[in-house]
Amino acid sequence: MLHSLAYLKGETVRTKMLVAAVLLVFSTCCVAQSSAPDNPGIPKGMKHYFIGFLVKGPKYDANLPKEERAQLFQKHIAYIRSQAEAGKYKLAGPFLDDGNIGGILIIDTATEEEAKQIVADDPMVQAGRMAPEIHPALLADVSCVGPEYKKNGGQ
Repeated sequence: MLHSLAYLKGETVRTKMLVAAVLLVFSTCCVAQSSAPDNPGIPKGMKHYFIGFLVKGPKYDANLPKEERAQLFQKHIAYIRSQAEAGKYKLAGPFLDDGNIGGILIIDTATEEEAKQIVADDPMVQAGRMAPEIHPALLADVSCVGPEYKKNGGQ
């Protein structure tokens, strides 16, 4: 039994070391790709983004017919993909609980107005099912993170 515990402890240490190494490589990738201006007050590797939360909108309806919901969802996903391909959405994804916030976006635009307009053009927002909240943020550069979409609707 003690031998098994020692073995597991050794495996845990090796696993922690492996995770630490992966995080080190990942953070080096992000810092190397940082586009933050040289500013002594801003830590290296930081970049200005806008965080968008998609919250339940004025026309949110949990009982929307399945076919109508599926069609709107496909348009929403296609729009998110188009903005990711255009470099505007650096990260986007849903929250998995049934709370008021349905999803999050990290938006890379020059101005808050541009970020608001991009999110306002989302079919879910236009249908009133979701409403955007936009917040300026200073985050670690996420340009090396995120899914890569194939052009023209590929997987």
